[in-house]
Amino acid sequence: MNKWDMMSITQPPQPLHQLKTPPLTEEAKEVMVRHGCTLKEHPNECIIFFPEGTTKTEMLLRTMNPRYQIKLPDGYELREVYDKYREISMLSYTRE
Repeated sequence: MNKWDMMSITQPPQPLHQLKTPPLTEEAKEVMVRHGCTLKEHPNECIIFFPEGTTKTEMLLRTMNPRYQIKLPDGYELREVYDKYREISMLSYTRE
């Protein structure tokens, strides 16, 4: 197997229902709600509930912390880095 073979390896998408993240900024909250997510905020974390049909796919090559592409039913995409030691997800999103 050469480096070009590795580029075509993908994992199958998995359903995604919720994630635990650090507290979100106001802008991030607005983006999540606009795309059909609901939020449950706590002092040190936020639980994001995703709409039915949301999927996540692991992004390869693997690193210390697993990385995922999240796709919402409306086509909007996010990136997740899961910190397995803190058991929390860090999300990246694009501004609209």
